[in-house]
Amino acid sequence: MPKVLLLQFDTDPACAQRRAAFAAMGVTLVEAEPRWPTFFDAVTAERPDIIVIAASRIPSHAYEAARYLGEGFNTRNIPVLLVDVVRKDEAAARRSAPQAAIVDRADLVAAVEKLLGRTRSAQM
Repeated sequence: MPKVLLLQFDTDPACAQRRAAFAAMGVTLVEAEPRWPTFFDAVTAERPDIIVIAASRIPSHAYEAARYLGEGFNTRNIPVLLVDVVRKDEAAARRSAPQAAIVDRADLVAAVEKLLGRTRSAQM
């Protein structure tokens, strides 16, 4: 079963919505906060297929986690998606984490499904 690492703060009102969306997809969901070293420990222990980082609470933490994971030797081949990036902050997010894809909340499930399709094909 594909594994998705969801980096988000529990104080984010959209947490439950994201969890429900991933549960409906039938993926193994692992959660951690997007703060150092928590996110790195989770990636190292879980080796997810995709990393989704919510930027709706403390966006600077989300962008820094995305930057680090996108550049890291052991993690740079894992797709990283930033979700809930405020429009006015998109340029800053792209500068901070150019390897991460920015997706709208409404497009998150489709983006993950598309990446999982690629991941499955590449592993066969």
